Amino acid sequence: MKFFVTLGAAALAASIVGSPALAADTKSVAISTIVEVPALVETKQGILEALAERGFVEGKNLEIDYQNANGNMPTQQQIAKKFVGDAPDVIAPITTPTAQAMIAATSDIPIVFSTVTDPIKAKLISQYVQPGGNVTGVSDAAPIGAQLDMFKEILPDLKKIGFIYNPGLDNSLSTLEQVKLQGAERGIEVVESAAPTTNEVILATKKLIGEVEAVYVPNDTTVVAALEAILKIGQDVDLPIFTGETGGVARGAVASVGLDYVAVGHIAGNMVADILEGKAPGEIDAVLAYDQADSFKVVVNLGAAKAMGVTIPDSIMSRATQVID
Repeated sequence: MKFFVTLGAAALAASIVGSPALAADTKSVAISTIVEVPALVETKQGILEALAERGFVEGKNLEIDYQNANGNMPTQQQIAKKFVGDAPDVIAPITTPTAQAMIAATSDIPIVFSTVTDPIKAKLISQYVQPGGNVTGVSDAAPIGAQLDMFKEILPDLKKIGFIYNPGLDNSLSTLEQVKLQGAERGIEVVESAAPTTNEVILATKKLIGEVEAVYVPNDTTVVAALEAILKIGQDVDLPIFTGETGGVARGAVASVGLDYVAVGHIAGNMVADILEGKAPGEIDAVLAYDQADSFKVVVNLGAAKAMGVTIPDSIMSRATQVID
């Protein structure tokens, strides 16, 4: 795959360097993600919104360089090298592989990660409180216990749930560990089905047919990129598909309990603003987004439920924050 970058933000930044419209103390923030899916786009949106609320406005006193690796890790590593060469004030990687690439590339430029499930397992930080060094950020670990409770409320006889994931992603391994732990407490066995590449997702899904009563799709960039293919299989064989992030419900999954990813980005954006105002990244505690959430999003898709042969009970409908017909 050719080296791909999104030129819009970079070109805009280049065009305004030295412009009288920019404040003399203009700051620069470099943002990147391994791939563009709804949750990651929302995270970026939240970062920019928080920066603007703190007085850092793109085109006024803030330059943003946004790069999308288009699903290619070598491309992501090249973007990391570009960022280090450009020396922005802060680098804001979105997703675990993006954060790993940025941290491998620099120990000097402040880094604020977001939408990372387990930053300790991924070796981004060694601890949440006062992480030290040049790195801090926000974990988007899912409220798995609440999710499994909802799935069992929809499917009272749920005993086995499939888990499709890329075993090469630390965040997916961390999620699998938690789903197994939380599932065991609820009498739910987890049946793994690995998909190391997006091209293997369909086969991984088909392997679960007849083996499980439902499928859980974690916030795994490899698998989520092929979510529509998983949903089609679920509809064809009446196999309910649930997702670890609520954006998947809008795409056709049955239901989920999850974080608001704009809010996740907002938390990270405030950390970036703290650094731009002079605070050292290592002095800013890394956080679990669900610890700071006032409430969770409860999203259901009635059309998807019908297509996959299940009914959403009134108990869930009464607390749903979004209902998709």
